[in-house]
Amino acid sequence: MSEQQSGIAGLRQDLDEVDSGIVRLIAQRSEIISAIAQVKEQGPGAIQDPAREQAVLDGVAAMAADLGVSASLVRRIFRELIGDSVAQQARRLNGDATGHRVRVAFQGVAHAFSDAAAQKYLAGRGLDGDLTGYPTFRDAADALLAGQAELAVLPIENTTAGSINEVYALLREHDLFIVGEETWKVDHCLAAVADVPLSAVTQVLSHPQGHEQCAQFLRSMPQAALAPYFDTAGAMRAVAERRDPAAAAIGSPEAAAANRLVILRRNISDTEDNFTRFVVLARDAAPVDVRIPCKTSLILVTRHEEGALLRCLEVLSGSGHSMTKLESRPRPGRPWEYMFFVDFEGNVANPGTAAALDELRSAALYVKVLGSYPAKALREPARSGGLPAAPQDESPAEMLEAVAAAPAAPAGRSRHYKLVDRAARQADTVIRVGDVLIGGDGFAVMAGPCSVESEEQINATAKFVRDHGAHVLRGGVFKPRTSPYSFQGLGWQGLDLLVAAGRQSDMPVVTEVMAVDQVQRMAKAADILQVGTRNMQNFDLLRELGKVDRPVLLKRGLSSTIEEWLAAAEYVVAQGNQQVILCERGIRTYESATRNTLDLSAVAVVRERSHLPIIVDPSHGTGSRAYVAPMAWAARAAGAHGILVEVHPEPEHALSDSEQSLSPPEFAALMRHLAGIPASPARG
Repeated sequence: MSEQQSGIAGLRQDLDEVDSGIVRLIAQRSEIISAIAQVKEQGPGAIQDPAREQAVLDGVAAMAADLGVSASLVRRIFRELIGDSVAQQARRLNGDATGHRVRVAFQGVAHAFSDAAAQKYLAGRGLDGDLTGYPTFRDAADALLAGQAELAVLPIENTTAGSINEVYALLREHDLFIVGEETWKVDHCLAAVADVPLSAVTQVLSHPQGHEQCAQFLRSMPQAALAPYFDTAGAMRAVAERRDPAAAAIGSPEAAAANRLVILRRNISDTEDNFTRFVVLARDAAPVDVRIPCKTSLILVTRHEEGALLRCLEVLSGSGHSMTKLESRPRPGRPWEYMFFVDFEGNVANPGTAAALDELRSAALYVKVLGSYPAKALREPARSGGLPAAPQDESPAEMLEAVAAAPAAPAGRSRHYKLVDRAARQADTVIRVGDVLIGGDGFAVMAGPCSVESEEQINATAKFVRDHGAHVLRGGVFKPRTSPYSFQGLGWQGLDLLVAAGRQSDMPVVTEVMAVDQVQRMAKAADILQVGTRNMQNFDLLRELGKVDRPVLLKRGLSSTIEEWLAAAEYVVAQGNQQVILCERGIRTYESATRNTLDLSAVAVVRERSHLPIIVDPSHGTGSRAYVAPMAWAARAAGAHGILVEVHPEPEHALSDSEQSLSPPEFAALMRHLAGIPASPARG
């Protein structure tokens, strides 16, 4: 054995010891959870505490950041641990028997995603299973109805391709009940019998959902015909049996390995967050202890009259039930009439939920309850942009308190906009970006470099601004510069670096989009699409942004009035995208002491006239790092919902806007004092 091999062997032995220790710690954690469940069993309280879970996730993410470990990875691991803990407590409260074998039907063959989801569900319930795969969803449901299986695990929706219509049809047609749900992260790869170039592949086999979830990748292989197959794992097996190097299959890496195939490309899904939600079906409904967080699913047919659906939904909202899904389907035999599939948080065993369902039956034409079951697929709770605690030795200025209490002037109506007008909506619009809320009472800090210059630069900046309280990572990848000889940005490569840094630091990202043909591609990666000052009245661009489901940060034009600015926002909102964030970044005046004149009075005017959130960019507003922090503090006092600040690890070496970029210590000082500034109350 060479010296290098000996060194690797020793390191692998160390790694094995660490891995064994992790498993032992998980077992120890499970024992503690069991003891907690025993205590909770004696009381009436719910087993799940969202605030406690969020605190745990935030705590381990902060620890990961201190240790130089991926916070995103640690959060994913602990979400799984928390989910397993809730399932463990739920089993005890519900009196579920563990250890016995259940017959489970699924669609596909061994190593299919449905197979993996079924095994995950059984493990969470402490059950052993005899799993049988069937060619179609209907075959699996028929096996359940015929008594050949006790449970059936079927996919019902995917975060990329959407809902599985055939499974919804089965729920409508048959007496099947949902008794559980499970989620699975779908990791698609392309595999073949030999390591061939993609250009040599002439046929790609997969389930139609697999093709749909990888559509963007498949467009890069125009020479390859798509061959639908009943299952992704079955497609892998078929390719292995054919031994044809020109045939490939889309499926899981595990299925490729099981069939001894060569993986040609990994991670080919259109989106990284590609999850499938599975429902667990049974012939009878299963009662669930009221202390277990539950969802209830139902089919709803409304009366054919004006406002009928609204009245039904008001029954749920008025009784305190949060709806998690609403989907329409054509009503069989009744052209142009529709039924609705509804999911909401609640348990039919709870008297309040039972009463709401009785009221709903009176309001609707038809209600079929598909079951109440322990909830797994829930969005991560959102959090308002928070700030570090104010230093104890600093008190807010009385002058700022007087400004915050000043009465608002009456709003003037405009002929140029109506949807963004305060008269159209009295309540402030609050926009969710990842798990951050922008608007309302929150204050969001968006920070990062003017331009993404390198992987090292953006990663270092992301980590620092996150650790000091920033909520969103900013970075330019396409840069509109006054001079054609100035740095124009890294383009799409820069976008990849920005998105990767955002994921690593667990922050959503904002970047500027400059052209209509960039919108769709950028919307698939960036969390907020920024419209720069020069494009504020690029109406074709604004219309295109109104067609995508992404928040838009609209900067004020160099010499634009507030009226023109709000009219520009109307272009986006009128196309259907209500997620517009306004950004005051200074206007051009005769004054030359600063790069622009930062019009902080615009914050008060906009909050009076519009329901849209407004933030301030003190970096471009002043052009001088010496003035950025004071103007950021003033923006908070004026009532802004956040700030957009440029931060660079070495401002003197920045490729763009070096004069206005803050160094890390300067940003830390800004954030340290920001919490001591009182926010102005809402003007709506």
